[in-house]
Amino acid sequence: MMVILMILSLFMPIQHDDDFKAYTLKRVNALRAEGCNCGGKWMPPTGKLTWNNRLFDSALIHAKDMHVHRYFGHYNKRGEDIGRRIEKTGYDWAVVGENLGEGQKSFDQVFRDWIKSSSHCRMLMNPKVNEMAVAKYRKYWVQHFGREHSRS
Repeated sequence: MMVILMILSLFMPIQHDDDFKAYTLKRVNALRAEGCNCGGKWMPPTGKLTWNNRLFDSALIHAKDMHVHRYFGHYNKRGEDIGRRIEKTGYDWAVVGENLGEGQKSFDQVFRDWIKSSSHCRMLMNPKVNEMAVAKYRKYWVQHFGREHSRS
């Protein structure tokens, strides 16, 4: 019975508290409002992001999947990319993006690492997205970005 409960807990939704959501949005939106030098390329200020719970669900599922199957990557073990994984949550995406982190102890640490990486930084500053969510499971961080067709 305990094993079944442990397995079920891996796939039950976890909601980060409102403080976590507000803090991550505040940090990301502050960066977007200032603009940022991403790997030698200036990314000008861009619009604010809002939190999306379906993006959170897809991010959390991917973080748990990486833990359970012991891998780190943008494709899961079934070969599904971010677009396919996000579609499974019902998110009707026009644009999606993903940042991953492994081993950082806090959002501030993973956020600093993302800013230092030109590709992750460009994703943080992407003007084509208007929503995001961040999930952490064990040592894995997943940040999903998107813009839905209906909100284009």
